[in-house]
Amino acid sequence: MSNEEKSWGEEKQVPGTAENQPEGAAEHAKADSWDNFDWTEGFCSWEPEPQQEGEPFPPQDDLAAAPPVPPTPPEQSQPAAEKRQPRTLPESILAALIYVAGVLVISFLLATLGWRWANDLLALDKTEKTVSFTVSEGDTIADVTDHLKEEGLIEYKFLFEIFAAVTNKTSKITTGTYELNTEMDYSALLNNISSTSVYRETVTVTIPEGYTVAEAFQLLEDSGVCSVEDLTASAESDIFEYSFLEDVDRTGTALLEGYLFPDTYEFYKDADAESVIKRLLSNFADQMSEALSEETLAYDLDDIIIIASIIEKETTGSSDDRSSIASVIYNRLENPDYDGIGGYLQMDSTVQYLLEERKEDLTQDDLDTDSPYNTYLYAGLPEGPICNPGMDSIEAALNPGDTDYYYFMLGDDGENHFFTESYSFNTFKAAQTGETDDEE
Repeated sequence: MSNEEKSWGEEKQVPGTAENQPEGAAEHAKADSWDNFDWTEGFCSWEPEPQQEGEPFPPQDDLAAAPPVPPTPPEQSQPAAEKRQPRTLPESILAALIYVAGVLVISFLLATLGWRWANDLLALDKTEKTVSFTVSEGDTIADVTDHLKEEGLIEYKFLFEIFAAVTNKTSKITTGTYELNTEMDYSALLNNISSTSVYRETVTVTIPEGYTVAEAFQLLEDSGVCSVEDLTASAESDIFEYSFLEDVDRTGTALLEGYLFPDTYEFYKDADAESVIKRLLSNFADQMSEALSEETLAYDLDDIIIIASIIEKETTGSSDDRSSIASVIYNRLENPDYDGIGGYLQMDSTVQYLLEERKEDLTQDDLDTDSPYNTYLYAGLPEGPICNPGMDSIEAALNPGDTDYYYFMLGDDGENHFFTESYSFNTFKAAQTGETDDEE
């Protein structure tokens, strides 16, 4: 036998395999190894790599000496102790019950909250209640929401604010006073605190004939329409584009004096001051368009209103009285040289206008007050109207009585008495008061 055949047939000793093992153990292990060996995969399927040109064949000894590689034994499965133990039936049932109970509790809570939110949003199951609700200037949506909560109209402030934002109704909220109730849902509440609300509270205000601007503003404040401060600020800063004011050389409240037409009005509570003033001025324009439709004026309109305002303050109320007072004024203006009058109207009402409070009897100090409104010191008409005259006085100013009266005085009987000459006037005056000065 050659060396190659001998090496191929002999068994090599591998440490730890044949030595120190019981007899027959090595042979048994060897038999098992070769019995499990896949010969087709170990040798028969092997194909040599293509021979590169010029490369020598590997030595045959290396091929013969290479031992077969035993297959890797399959991995042992994990011990049974390390595997997850399946739950017993009672434990599975308990876990399922806990899960179901948790789902039911959460569903109940969500359903309860959802129902309460829905009730609040849709105004369901609420106790009937009606309130007067005011949105003040400068109020934010948070302020409005707080007030609605305080009045018991809503329950969830955060939900109302979210609804207002999503529906884009926040910007439509308007200052004013509104009549709201618990039957209104979120949408109705927001709609009814806007400028188009039919639930906005109104108030009826009657401005008497002869009220000054200051008195009219105070009446509007007392009635809850708007404040004197806001009205005055509007009179001072806003522009009122009316043809009858174009030639008036006055500003602020003096510009408005005489043109806030006395009448009965219905205003929104907490209304915008500018809109209120414009409402009064527009009414004046409407009334005067009818009164002046067929009139040819010898005086401009502002002078007519000044004369009418004096008539309003001097009259006892009858139409004859008004027309007679008008005739005195025109006679004095147009005949300044008569009886030494000098064109002075000498009307007490023009001095009363300068005082903070009206007096029953004027003092000499009052008569000496230096003002273009004082018709004792300044000839002709005062600088502007002294009140807001009604239509009867305006009609009298447009159509004065045809008389030769130059004097008049209120008697103890409550009626005005008219005179042509100063002598007759002074005699009557002395009988009434003991004075003999030429005063009307």
